[in-house]
Amino acid sequence: MENFVYHHPVKIIFGRQALDQLNKELTALGRRVLLVYGQNSAVRSGLHGRITDLLNGSGIELIEFAGVRPNPLHSTVQQGILRAREAHCETIVAVGGGSVIDTAKAISAGVLVAHDVWQFFNGKKSVRQSLPLITIPTAAGSGSETNHGMVITHDEHGLKFGFAHRHLYPRVCLADPSLTCTVPTDQTIYGCVDALCHCLEPYLTTKAAGIEFQRRFLESTAQTLIEATRGCLENPGSFTLRSALLWSSMMAMSPISTAGLGRVYHSLHVLEHGLSALHEIPHGAGLAALLTSWLTCHLEQFRVPISRWGEKVFDLGGAEKPSATIDAVHGLLESLGVPLSLGDLGLTEQDLGAVASHAAAQLEVRRIPGLDEARALEILKRAL
Repeated sequence: MENFVYHHPVKIIFGRQALDQLNKELTALGRRVLLVYGQNSAVRSGLHGRITDLLNGSGIELIEFAGVRPNPLHSTVQQGILRAREAHCETIVAVGGGSVIDTAKAISAGVLVAHDVWQFFNGKKSVRQSLPLITIPTAAGSGSETNHGMVITHDEHGLKFGFAHRHLYPRVCLADPSLTCTVPTDQTIYGCVDALCHCLEPYLTTKAAGIEFQRRFLESTAQTLIEATRGCLENPGSFTLRSALLWSSMMAMSPISTAGLGRVYHSLHVLEHGLSALHEIPHGAGLAALLTSWLTCHLEQFRVPISRWGEKVFDLGGAEKPSATIDAVHGLLESLGVPLSLGDLGLTEQDLGAVASHAAAQLEVRRIPGLDEARALEILKRAL
């Protein structure tokens, strides 16, 4: 096990009626609040009304910032920063999935600096402080509601980059699984795929020894994600199943899952960012289309952990070859009805060069051993 510092300063209030604690938590953080949410669902579901009712007469002033779209944009973040500055906001509340929460994180850091917030993403600047953030997740998958990462697409440059920093941790997460019960089927599945990849990438890429706890933690989290997702497809309104899915997706991207693993790499996510940036593909769909080809291209490099993943997560026999694990992953994806190739997403070979170039642009900021533009193109071609 490698040396590590475990730092997770997020207060998580989990369960039914967690939202009722909003007034109390806000009072301790600030009374001028930027409320960040998406395009329609928070209003349509009645959640927006519940929040305004809860805060009515509390002395807390809400400044609304709506319209965050999937694969959130740099231009939207810039608008949110301007809105927060003009209103002298003291804290931020994000209501939604990963896109809304990532946007709120970028606003929380960007409002306090004079430079373009994109300089965090291209590696030219680091975060020194941020406005306090409360997250209210309405979908399971990204884990952004309790982690320190964010991903934004620069709409002028056509680049989708991620960035993580300890100052980006939310202060509080109000997680009521009942708020996720109306998530559409495809989004439920794509969230599961995203969280599974959050488990699989560090599991395979770590070089640390003596990490039995971490391996078992990631294996168990992955099994729970699969079981809960399958259950939610049959019974989408189940509070018990939605609780398991939301909590396990949080744990998949929690620092506890990678503590002691040393350097780990998310090359699958790096590849997918080009797909969703350039082709407006849902993140989970892009990951699904790449996953088995990505595993196949790394079969020899990660032979031992791939075999163990199959044994522990899919109950394959210990003597099975790693290719059997890849077959089991393919079978899972097929049973979930997700795209299995880039062709399923409508891409052709002519599209792949730009996606590989996008990966190379990210690698200028965050190096990943064994991955360059040529290798990225090889994996993309196999996924076609």
